[in-house]
Amino acid sequence: MTKTTKPTLDSTIFDSILQIKNFFNNFFLKTSVNGNGAKDTFKIIYQRFFFMVSIPLLLSCSAGDDLDSVAIEPEFATPEKIIKVNIIYVESSETLDKSSYSLDETEFINYLNGEYFHRFGIGLELGESKSLINEELYDLRDNEGSEPSTFLMQSQESYDKSKVNIYIVKRCNILGIAGIGRDQRVLITDENLFTSTAPHEIGHALGLFHSHESENIMNTVNKNSRHNFNEDQEKKIKNRIDQINLKN
Repeated sequence: MTKTTKPTLDSTIFDSILQIKNFFNNFFLKTSVNGNGAKDTFKIIYQRFFFMVSIPLLLSCSAGDDLDSVAIEPEFATPEKIIKVNIIYVESSETLDKSSYSLDETEFINYLNGEYFHRFGIGLELGESKSLINEELYDLRDNEGSEPSTFLMQSQESYDKSKVNIYIVKRCNILGIAGIGRDQRVLITDENLFTSTAPHEIGHALGLFHSHESENIMNTVNKNSRHNFNEDQEKKIKNRIDQINLKN
């Protein structure tokens, strides 16, 4: 995968940032800010700081990440952990009534489960399906070089924190965008839904970083087709699913 925006942070730095953020979240929950202008000002600075550092944690995927799945038999099983997936079709005000997308959602979820997730005891389940009118997201070609930050800001009001949210677009300079475990938001171009781009981005949204392992779903170097999560990745995904499902 080639990153087209700011470099990402490694897992150690990311975990440290989350620990600091959680500390201040707890601080502001326990401390009243009424009548204290200095504390209000500090809180605003804190919120803006963490909004800014979140942007480098968003990854954009360009050509070369669009790898075909390995030619293996789909495997369906009763998963140990299940996470619901919302599908959000990004439309413009001109296309909303023109059915510009023709995705078979059941087929898509079955593809992800059978080709990738079920064999690791992980299951995706279709949640809500809806359209979102958003001119900025609909044609991301107008935001070249700032796609991740545009996605972060423009999807802020429409995602469900208790689910994985897959935003589908038609016009973009890249194949997909995802945050490293950040609010489970994924953006994918519709022509790349049935490639390894989809599970790769979902892996990011469930907390995974890149891997150099051959045939790993999160692989960015070896051009062999991707189909495997390692034991640590599997454990991390399942732990993240537990955290997300607590929000339901």
